[in-house]
Amino acid sequence: MSFVTLRMGWRNLGRNRKRTLLAIGAIALGQLTLIIVNSLMEGFFQDVLETITGPMVGHVQVQHAGWREERAVDLYLDHVSDIRRGLEAMPEVRRVSPRIVSFALAASGEKSDTPAEAEPAVIAGLDIVGETEKGGMLEGLDAARQPASGEVVVGAVLATRMGVVPGQLLAVIGQDADGFPVSELFPIKAIINSKVDLIKTMGIVMSMEDAGKLLIMPDQAHEITVYGHDFQEADALKAAIGTIPALREASIQTWREAVPQIVQIIKVKSWFDFIFVSIVFIAAAAGIANTAMMSTFERKHEFGMLLAIGSRPRRIVGMVVVESVILGLIGILAGTLIGVVLVLILSKTGFNYALLGGGEADSITYRDITISFVIYPYLRFKHVFYGLIAVTLTSVLASLWPALLAARLEPAEAMHT
Repeated sequence: MSFVTLRMGWRNLGRNRKRTLLAIGAIALGQLTLIIVNSLMEGFFQDVLETITGPMVGHVQVQHAGWREERAVDLYLDHVSDIRRGLEAMPEVRRVSPRIVSFALAASGEKSDTPAEAEPAVIAGLDIVGETEKGGMLEGLDAARQPASGEVVVGAVLATRMGVVPGQLLAVIGQDADGFPVSELFPIKAIINSKVDLIKTMGIVMSMEDAGKLLIMPDQAHEITVYGHDFQEADALKAAIGTIPALREASIQTWREAVPQIVQIIKVKSWFDFIFVSIVFIAAAAGIANTAMMSTFERKHEFGMLLAIGSRPRRIVGMVVVESVILGLIGILAGTLIGVVLVLILSKTGFNYALLGGGEADSITYRDITISFVIYPYLRFKHVFYGLIAVTLTSVLASLWPALLAARLEPAEAMHT
């Protein structure tokens, strides 16, 4: 392709500026739509996956084989400290969080003339320090509000229902691992909000040691949540965990197996990516094909002269195709610049998509996990690249027919048109 061909293709775009601008606008709008929508969806799914594989599910869950279905207090893993040491020694493992989870009743333990009404609750025995790290159930809970030995923190919704505040006593009534009723009074250290809805609405959080002592579960846990270095590598992490002899009879599940509904939603997202690339393809095809066709018919005389003086048909084809490619690239550049600027702005301000439906909520709860409605878009290079490839291919394909028509003109007939 010669410089003269490129120069002529560029020059010919100015023959009908209105038509050229309309075609560029259609292509730019398609690319803009692709970047904005895919960036918003990418930001949303990144937030969902990080939330799901963070505080509640982790990357891999290890449980007693029957605990997921029955949630019975006596379905636990033994020798947790040994298992934990084995897991933490693996290079694939970043963090290990053993947990004790049991249903109970809770009521204010303060003396009163009227008996306190018991509320359904969930005892959550956690590794307090580990769970305050990023992605933990108690993420961001400062040291002054963390429960010490013999203390608990209570979910905000449960505390409101019971009318308790920090400093008061909380009566916890449950059943131990041997099937006997147990009860204990705990001072409330703090009232907390958590990303995990179960903790926020029903949670009584205490240390693993206190929960084990209350429920007669020494060195035992109902589940061990394991975090690797990348949640996408959960299958490899599961395979490594399965080699530990003490876990051969345990249930080991990746986050994909634990929450299969999310996997289906992710698959749907890939179809949305295809749909929006198709939007760019259609917008580009419509604009470029129309421009190339009209330009070809308007320039029959010019093409006839070029053929008459010895220009080869392939040069005519090259001129029309180059003109279309330049048109498409200008549209892509314009749409990309506008789209990137808007994404950068939204990445700072966030976008509450609940407002599109007239709602005022800022979050939704799914599978005991709170997911924010406020999206911070995440731009990937592929969002720009897909549009670039789609438009480049469309430019060539959409201009081939009018280009071939121009190359097959009879010089004498074309010059008299």
